[in-house]
Amino acid sequence: MAAVGQGDPRWIVQQREDGKNVNNWHWTETDYTAWVKNRLTELIVNQTFETSVTSVETKSLKMTGEVSVNTRKAKVIFFYELDITIDWKGKISDTEDVKGTIQMPYISEENDDDDFEVRVTVEDEKDNKKSRVKDELRAKIIPFLKQKLPQLLTEMRATGAAKQLLPAKAAAPAKVDIHDKDAVAEIVSKLPEMNIPVSAPAPVPAKTSSKLRTCTLTVKEKFVCGTEDLYASFVDINRVKAYAGGDAQMSAEVGGKFKLFGGYVSGENVQLERPNKIVQKWRIDKWPEGHYSTVTMEFSQKESKVHLTLTQKDVPDSERQNTEAGWVSNYFARMKGVFGFGAAF
Repeated sequence: MAAVGQGDPRWIVQQREDGKNVNNWHWTETDYTAWVKNRLTELIVNQTFETSVTSVETKSLKMTGEVSVNTRKAKVIFFYELDITIDWKGKISDTEDVKGTIQMPYISEENDDDDFEVRVTVEDEKDNKKSRVKDELRAKIIPFLKQKLPQLLTEMRATGAAKQLLPAKAAAPAKVDIHDKDAVAEIVSKLPEMNIPVSAPAPVPAKTSSKLRTCTLTVKEKFVCGTEDLYASFVDINRVKAYAGGDAQMSAEVGGKFKLFGGYVSGENVQLERPNKIVQKWRIDKWPEGHYSTVTMEFSQKESKVHLTLTQKDVPDSERQNTEAGWVSNYFARMKGVFGFGAAF
């Protein structure tokens, strides 16, 4: 894979004052490597794992390779090839440490998100205690990484696509007044399509079965804004239309119903504690008829960022991945792109 910025100059569109890349029609290429490394560090470093001998902690992360986000004819294409090494450390006694590395030597778009090798090493492996720590850590770290790496890649695609495809006015959120209804309406008219499967009519949902297998998912996200702004972005109709479509319906009252993304998502407000908490009955139209999940969103302000913890109960097992990816791409990434709630690219 060619290094970022080293493609054929006849193919890469140059930034010129006398021309425009209308609707991202020509090939553009953006380096996303730093964003991926920073987010990966947040997800993986400073995590503690217990073994029968001692607890160990992931200490630092090294990443080589590159990630590029490319746009051609309004389509976003991701290329990445990464080699990741994580240092870990623990204490066997007051005077003796145990440490080693965790390596993922090849993560690429060529493979499935959870299809990658994990190697765990320990210094002085001949020591029985240290060898046991390594084996127990390996049993715990692999499932952890198989969950965190797909999460990273899902977020990367969502935020990268939102950044690349948003029109110029929405891509400069600092100039958009989210309290100005006319400005919001202009953004609505230029939004790209949502990441929702619409290639075929949705089948008539089956009735909810008492044997329906469900699960609970938790999503955590950070936004550069205040709790009031983020809270309002989930219940204020003008803000909701700016990322969920001009035909979105939303109520800011308990018992009020909502319909978003052309009816793909619907539900009802159960509990509203402005600006700290929202509880909703929530469903996707292809779920079994009458089946709702319960979504709880809690907002906490920490310095310049709002930390959102979203817990969703009674999600059909078969819909877990699709539902979680939808929150990241259709809600969070689009909010950050339209309102400027995300960190700089």
